Amino acid sequence: MIFARIISPLLAAADPTGPVRSIEFDWPTTTWQWVLYLAVMAVSLVLVLAVYRRDTVETHWGWRVWLTTLRLAVFAALAVILFNPQERTQKTAYRPSRIDILFDTSLSSSFPESVPDDATATAPAADTISRSEAVKKVFVDSPLIKELQKKHEIKIVTFDSELSPPQYIFPSGHPKARRTSTPEEIRESQAASTESDSAAKDDPSKPKKVDLSKPGGPDWNELLRPRGLETRLGEAVRKLIDEDAGKTLAGIVVVSDGALNAGVDHATANAAAKAQKVRLMAVGVGSTKKQSNLKLAGVQAPTDVHVGDPYEITAYIQGQGLTGRSAEVELLVSNAGDETSPPQVVEKREVAILEDGIPVDVKFSQNPNAAAKLKYTVRAKPTARVREADDTDNEESVTITVVDKKTRVLMAAGGPTRDYQFVRNMLYRHNAVKHDVWLQSVLPETAGKVSQESENLLINVPDNAADLFQYDVILAFDVDWRKVPKASLELLNRWVAEESGGLILVPGDVYTPTLTAAGDAVQPVLDLFPVYLSGSEFAVEREADQPWPFVFTREGEDAGFLQLTDDPQTSALKWKSFEGVYACYPVSAEKAGTTVYSRFADPRANFQGKQPILMASQFYGSGRVIYLATTEFWRLRSMSDDCAEYDRLWTKMIREVGQERLTRGTQRAILMPERDKYYIGQTVRVRARVLDAQFKPMEAESVNVDIISPDRRPLSPARHLERDKSRAGQFGGDFRASLPGKYIIELRIPDTNEKEVKEIDVRVPDVESEHREQNASLLTDLVRDTGGKYLRLEEVEKALPNLLPDQGEEYVVDELRKQLWDRDWLYYLLIGILSLEWLTRKLLRMA
Repeated sequence: MIFARIISPLLAAADPTGPVRSIEFDWPTTTWQWVLYLAVMAVSLVLVLAVYRRDTVETHWGWRVWLTTLRLAVFAALAVILFNPQERTQKTAYRPSRIDILFDTSLSSSFPESVPDDATATAPAADTISRSEAVKKVFVDSPLIKELQKKHEIKIVTFDSELSPPQYIFPSGHPKARRTSTPEEIRESQAASTESDSAAKDDPSKPKKVDLSKPGGPDWNELLRPRGLETRLGEAVRKLIDEDAGKTLAGIVVVSDGALNAGVDHATANAAAKAQKVRLMAVGVGSTKKQSNLKLAGVQAPTDVHVGDPYEITAYIQGQGLTGRSAEVELLVSNAGDETSPPQVVEKREVAILEDGIPVDVKFSQNPNAAAKLKYTVRAKPTARVREADDTDNEESVTITVVDKKTRVLMAAGGPTRDYQFVRNMLYRHNAVKHDVWLQSVLPETAGKVSQESENLLINVPDNAADLFQYDVILAFDVDWRKVPKASLELLNRWVAEESGGLILVPGDVYTPTLTAAGDAVQPVLDLFPVYLSGSEFAVEREADQPWPFVFTREGEDAGFLQLTDDPQTSALKWKSFEGVYACYPVSAEKAGTTVYSRFADPRANFQGKQPILMASQFYGSGRVIYLATTEFWRLRSMSDDCAEYDRLWTKMIREVGQERLTRGTQRAILMPERDKYYIGQTVRVRARVLDAQFKPMEAESVNVDIISPDRRPLSPARHLERDKSRAGQFGGDFRASLPGKYIIELRIPDTNEKEVKEIDVRVPDVESEHREQNASLLTDLVRDTGGKYLRLEEVEKALPNLLPDQGEEYVVDELRKQLWDRDWLYYLLIGILSLEWLTRKLLRMA
């Protein structure tokens, strides 16, 4: 039965927000319920009167009245219980008005806030501040937050490539507000950010979790720090609307330059705001002026060449707002590590700048005639006097090692696979490589009858240091390592770890599945794998019925040795056009310190939520290991008639993995950055191998490194690399690249005046730097018809508080409900009435 509660106020305190008491009954809610109730009560009443009239017909009229009165009293009490009288105590509470302030923390926030009026000025303005600093000046250093707090509760959120968890909640200062955020809400918000915070430990580009109840406000410098590689504006606003839409939301304030370059369109967020009646306010950051800029988009050059081998250095020049103008491009050279002598100009070129964003390539041909380690610098500048948006991206350096020795390669294979044969023939034709072959399927008694395109055909793996250590690189194609003595495997492990050997491992479906079951006998080679191999379950239950493309990670996209052409964009298109491979060797996980370059795309091969690894690498001691999880790289040969892409890939991989071996000499320290090019905001991971004066692994707990930032100042505090407890003489550490330009890492070798030096280049991603001006039209469209408005940053302090209405509301909170009939005295009264009726009927001898 459904009942309605009819509330009748009894008492209200003088304080309108104080408790209010009322009495309510469970009355019938429909006409037929009323008819049914009244009919039942009427019939019951008639029956009671008729029965007592018949029973008391022979008694005195006084007893008749007495008995009828007793029964009617019981009937009335039951009717009261039926309608359930209750006393309700209620309290009026206040739910404060809310606003969300969404700050853009993408890397474009590091660009200057303003652009000088004089577009031909070449010197930067002295008072130029970044966009994030300008935002902090308006929102933090002014009384704006306090002014907004007078009416609203303020939630601070950031976004770039994703929406952050709530970073701070400022309480409402409204007189009726009773709270900022309840402890439950704070715990819920922080619990929601736990996953993001865990990821932030490994990726400083992600915002850190903030204690929402922390007194004194957030760490604004950290909160507004530019970090994101993308600006997913529409996606972030849409998600925030879905999370926070409600009657008390006065609006969402989006503070951004409008440089949406990824994710859903801003129109989607606008439609969501209109559908859920959410007011959007946009605060435009940065200048709306079109900014001119000349950028050296990249330099392609080999890392190692041989004396007498011609090579090219290719520079890619991009312009913004400079179409039709010309630029001067210089190539300079100096000895690597010599910071005292100025670089010498090798060649100058003048080129025409193409349309915005379209690169023009400038090639410089070189022919080395002596062994050296050379630092080439490419420098570009407009020929006319132009004020550039960023003059830190006009120069880039590459280091090329010219060696006078050929690369010694040993090819080992369990059998003559296709890749083995094609790579063997390619190396045989290469004039900078000398290679030997160890083919396990060739028996000693038949070796003299077998022809292999190589310098030497081995019948056993080298079992002594003199023979093994002559090689710079070893290629292993599905080798049956069980047939190799453990002493030789330990020698191989030592060759990689201590002699800077380069190893390329290619597992197959014949011998590799037996490795995990071989136990301790093959452990030295299992240690060299960058991944944990799966065992005999290689024959997974899926059909290799179609090819699947390579899915590259960001590290894979940035790896120069995996590029199939000189131009990164053309190379990416080449990889996309490649149909892929049918099979990939399964692994359970990658090891710590492994860099994954690509994964297998077949969704049926998914293991524990991840696709199998196709290409990966790790530093092992002073050496390097590259892992290739398929024996189908030969399919790349179909991309062109001359198989140029296939030959280039294998040549560059061999150079990449063997470069430390070729240039190591007798140095006691080797610095090994994970890669030599990074984006601003990313974490640079560095490893080092350091030997003591006796050329034994150093036992120190850490080694100090000096890191010089692009502004020529050392990073503070001083950095040090911690000892890797699992690998003798190995040290590792990291730092965040916060400025664009060239970082210099210097490791001073203990007890000497020598130092090991490495350089890395840090750039702003193209998606963030392609359009540096504020997109005011996008921000205006974002807030259109939502009840909000677009504001310039300088207008915010005065205009914003008046544009966000107070959406706070009072609401009733039930504190207590008390049933009025549920009393002991009522039970006793009913018992007493029924007892009196029974006693009276007994005395009058009634049935």
